[in-house]
Amino acid sequence: MCLGLVAATTYAVYSWAAHRLITRGISSRAAMGTVFGLGGLLLLPVLLATGAPLLASWTNAAVGTYMALIPMFTGYALFGWGLTHVRPSTATTLTLLEPAVAAVLAVLIVGEHLPGVGWLGVGLVGACLTVLTWRGRPAA
Repeated sequence: MCLGLVAATTYAVYSWAAHRLITRGISSRAAMGTVFGLGGLLLLPVLLATGAPLLASWTNAAVGTYMALIPMFTGYALFGWGLTHVRPSTATTLTLLEPAVAAVLAVLIVGEHLPGVGWLGVGLVGACLTVLTWRGRPAA
Protein backbone atom coordinates (compact mmCIF):
# COMPACT_ATOMS: atom_id res chain seq x y z
CA MET A 1 0.00 0.00 0.00
CA CYS A 2 2.81 2.41 0.86
CA LEU A 3 4.48 1.90 -2.52
CA GLY A 4 1.14 2.57 -4.23
CA LEU A 5 0.84 5.87 -2.36
CA VAL A 6 4.40 6.79 -3.32
CA ALA A 7 3.68 5.94 -6.97
CA ALA A 8 0.47 7.97 -6.98
CA THR A 9 2.16 10.93 -5.33
CA THR A 10 5.09 10.95 -7.72
CA TYR A 11 2.76 10.65 -10.72
CA ALA A 12 0.73 13.61 -9.48
CA VAL A 13 3.89 15.65 -8.88
CA TYR A 14 5.18 14.72 -12.34
CA SER A 15 1.93 15.80 -14.01
CA TRP A 16 1.80 19.01 -11.99
CA ALA A 17 5.45 19.89 -12.71
CA ALA A 18 5.10 19.23 -16.44
CA HIS A 19 1.94 21.31 -16.61
CA ARG A 20 3.57 24.19 -14.71
CA LEU A 21 6.52 24.21 -17.11
CA ILE A 22 4.22 24.10 -20.14
CA THR A 23 2.01 26.93 -18.88
CA ARG A 24 5.12 29.06 -18.35
CA GLY A 25 5.88 28.92 -22.07
CA ILE A 26 8.23 25.95 -22.23
CA SER A 27 7.44 23.55 -25.08
CA SER A 28 5.79 20.28 -24.05
CA ARG A 29 8.76 18.29 -25.42
CA ALA A 30 11.26 20.29 -23.36
CA ALA A 31 9.07 20.11 -20.26
CA MET A 32 8.60 16.36 -20.54
CA GLY A 33 12.31 15.89 -21.22
CA THR A 34 13.21 17.90 -18.15
CA VAL A 35 10.80 16.06 -15.87
CA PHE A 36 11.85 12.65 -17.19
CA GLY A 37 15.53 13.56 -17.08
CA LEU A 38 15.30 14.51 -13.42
CA GLY A 39 13.23 11.42 -12.68
CA GLY A 40 15.79 9.24 -14.44
CA LEU A 41 18.60 10.71 -12.36
CA LEU A 42 16.63 10.00 -9.19
CA LEU A 43 16.13 6.39 -10.32
CA LEU A 44 19.80 5.68 -11.12
CA PRO A 45 20.46 4.18 -7.66
CA VAL A 46 17.54 1.78 -8.20
CA LEU A 47 18.97 0.76 -11.59
CA LEU A 48 22.37 0.16 -10.07
CA ALA A 49 20.85 -1.96 -7.28
CA THR A 50 18.40 -4.00 -9.37
CA GLY A 51 19.32 -3.57 -13.04
CA ALA A 52 21.73 -6.49 -13.54
CA PRO A 53 19.10 -8.71 -15.28
CA LEU A 54 18.43 -5.90 -17.76
CA LEU A 55 22.03 -6.09 -18.93
CA ALA A 56 22.39 -9.88 -18.61
CA SER A 57 21.77 -10.49 -22.32
CA TRP A 58 21.28 -8.64 -25.59
CA THR A 59 17.66 -9.79 -25.65
CA ASN A 60 16.94 -8.27 -22.26
CA ALA A 61 18.66 -5.03 -23.22
CA ALA A 62 16.75 -4.91 -26.53
CA VAL A 63 13.42 -5.45 -24.77
CA GLY A 64 14.27 -2.75 -22.22
CA THR A 65 15.26 -0.34 -24.99
CA TYR A 66 12.07 -1.10 -26.92
CA MET A 67 9.92 -0.57 -23.81
CA ALA A 68 11.64 2.75 -23.11
CA LEU A 69 11.40 4.10 -26.66
CA ILE A 70 8.15 2.84 -28.12
CA PRO A 71 5.38 2.62 -25.51
CA MET A 72 6.86 4.87 -22.82
CA PHE A 73 8.48 7.65 -24.86
CA THR A 74 5.61 7.83 -27.33
CA GLY A 75 2.96 7.66 -24.61
CA TYR A 76 4.52 10.34 -22.46
CA ALA A 77 5.27 12.59 -25.43
CA LEU A 78 1.56 12.41 -26.26
CA PHE A 79 0.72 13.00 -22.60
CA GLY A 80 2.85 16.15 -22.69
CA TRP A 81 1.04 17.27 -25.82
CA GLY A 82 -2.27 16.64 -24.03
CA LEU A 83 -1.16 18.79 -21.10
CA THR A 84 -1.01 21.74 -23.50
CA HIS A 85 -4.72 21.28 -24.26
CA VAL A 86 -6.40 20.16 -21.01
CA ARG A 87 -5.96 20.60 -17.27
CA PRO A 88 -3.48 18.24 -15.62
CA SER A 89 -6.27 16.72 -13.52
CA THR A 90 -8.22 15.86 -16.67
CA ALA A 91 -5.16 14.44 -18.44
CA THR A 92 -4.21 12.35 -15.41
CA THR A 93 -7.77 11.09 -15.01
CA LEU A 94 -7.90 10.03 -18.65
CA THR A 95 -4.72 7.98 -18.21
CA LEU A 96 -6.77 5.68 -15.97
CA LEU A 97 -8.18 4.29 -19.21
CA GLU A 98 -4.79 2.77 -20.07
CA PRO A 99 -5.21 -0.54 -18.18
CA ALA A 100 -8.69 -1.05 -19.62
CA VAL A 101 -7.43 -0.45 -23.17
CA ALA A 102 -4.49 -2.80 -22.52
CA ALA A 103 -6.89 -5.52 -21.35
CA VAL A 104 -9.12 -5.15 -24.42
CA LEU A 105 -6.11 -5.16 -26.75
CA ALA A 106 -4.78 -8.29 -25.04
CA VAL A 107 -8.09 -9.99 -25.77
CA LEU A 108 -8.32 -8.79 -29.36
CA ILE A 109 -4.69 -9.09 -30.46
CA VAL A 110 -3.05 -11.70 -28.26
CA GLY A 111 -6.08 -13.89 -27.64
CA GLU A 112 -6.07 -13.53 -23.86
CA HIS A 113 -9.17 -14.52 -21.90
CA LEU A 114 -10.80 -11.84 -19.76
CA PRO A 115 -13.29 -13.21 -17.23
CA GLY A 116 -16.67 -11.58 -16.68
CA VAL A 117 -15.45 -9.60 -13.68
CA GLY A 118 -12.65 -8.23 -15.88
CA TRP A 119 -15.16 -7.03 -18.48
CA LEU A 120 -17.19 -5.53 -15.65
CA GLY A 121 -14.07 -3.67 -14.51
CA VAL A 122 -13.41 -2.38 -18.04
CA GLY A 123 -17.01 -1.17 -18.22
CA LEU A 124 -16.83 0.50 -14.81
CA VAL A 125 -13.59 2.29 -15.70
CA GLY A 126 -15.17 3.54 -18.92
CA ALA A 127 -18.36 4.62 -17.16
CA CYS A 128 -16.50 6.40 -14.36
CA LEU A 129 -14.25 8.24 -16.80
CA THR A 130 -17.27 9.27 -18.83
CA VAL A 131 -18.89 10.72 -15.71
CA LEU A 132 -15.66 12.44 -14.60
CA THR A 133 -15.00 14.06 -17.97
CA TRP A 134 -18.59 14.83 -18.98
CA ARG A 135 -19.19 18.49 -19.62
CA GLY A 136 -22.88 18.95 -19.36
CA ARG A 137 -24.48 21.41 -21.70
CA PRO A 138 -25.68 24.57 -20.01
CA ALA A 139 -29.44 24.95 -19.86
CA ALA A 140 -30.82 27.01 -22.75
